[in-house]
Amino acid sequence: MTGFDPVPTEASAWTAPPAPRLGIEEEFALVVPRTLEPADAAAAVRERLDEVSLPGSPRIEGEFLAHQLEYATPVCDDARAAAPLLLRARRELAAAAAGLGLGVASSGTLLHEADSPEPADGARYRRIAADIRGLLDDHQVCGMHVHLGYDDPEQRIEALNRLRGWVPLLTALAANSPFWRGRDTGFASWRTILLRRWVSIGVPAPFADFADYTRRRTQVLAAVGDDDAALVTWTVRLSHHLPTIELRFGDAQLEVRDTVAICGFVRLVAARMMRMPQPPSAIDADVLNTAVWTAARDGHAARVPHPLGEGVAPLGALVEWALDWCGSPGSVARDVRSLLARGSGAERQRRAYASGGLSGLGAAVAAHHGPLRTSGLAPAGEGVKPDAAEAAVE
Repeated sequence: MTGFDPVPTEASAWTAPPAPRLGIEEEFALVVPRTLEPADAAAAVRERLDEVSLPGSPRIEGEFLAHQLEYATPVCDDARAAAPLLLRARRELAAAAAGLGLGVASSGTLLHEADSPEPADGARYRRIAADIRGLLDDHQVCGMHVHLGYDDPEQRIEALNRLRGWVPLLTALAANSPFWRGRDTGFASWRTILLRRWVSIGVPAPFADFADYTRRRTQVLAAVGDDDAALVTWTVRLSHHLPTIELRFGDAQLEVRDTVAICGFVRLVAARMMRMPQPPSAIDADVLNTAVWTAARDGHAARVPHPLGEGVAPLGALVEWALDWCGSPGSVARDVRSLLARGSGAERQRRAYASGGLSGLGAAVAAHHGPLRTSGLAPAGEGVKPDAAEAAVE
């Protein structure tokens, strides 16, 4: 026990849904191996992937910038079921890039960014690039996004409201972007800080119901002067095309085991939160968004708000409390504790750069794929983002 007690709840008519289905998106950057500079070759890499594609091959798509690619898993029962899919996608992507003399980096930011990044092909991406103007140079970021599936839109709103308080903790846990434009920013997740300048970002205030969500999203889009629902990039939001909530707190992760640990923890927490007969008192959006800033700065060393509103505590203590409170299955607890023991991606990047310079950092951020394992491979199917080729800047 960690000294935290669960918030008492009263009995109610609330019926908890089953543990949610899971989908994971991972974004990657193509780089020149010897310099770690971005390489605008996403289209060429996708062509190579198409040439060698076999039945069941992962569906890897382009992203906002010409040096970015993304893999979105099919719907999975849990994070460990997604692991072989994620490993296979990284392996095939790395092989295709290597055929062009390029590497694949998995980090929220790179050591070096392009001075004038090139948007990917497509009228929509060009329009977005024109709309954000000078922000384009600073939007060279890659994320890891988690989708949790609930059939009922009102359940999705309930899950969104109940998970808001976890965003600072999750931001700290997933921190993996310490470098920007050739220097150490002093932050564990610089990607999080860069994204705070996006048109609509951060943890939103709670929603009364699905109609309230739709109304507020429509008002935001009216203020932006656009009708593209995917441009409302709240850190936790409803997907604009899937029956899921989407959590967008995470930097792209160094290793698949990092992704599995974080996503398994998210699903575990979501299931436990939705079993509470009544939701905890909502934490103010201002408090959560301030705490996200601190979490982005300090990473695994951060002190963050207790997700149920019981003060502030170190990340490690809150994770241990959460595992105990959720009645964690052994695999999730082992995965998360292993992540805490080896340190955040940001810490590992810094250690690699300090000991091995540019080549050491390059080896650290390479999209590690390990041996291809097929045991427990989920059935091939549509990814969680079927419109990824012309999807939002996500």
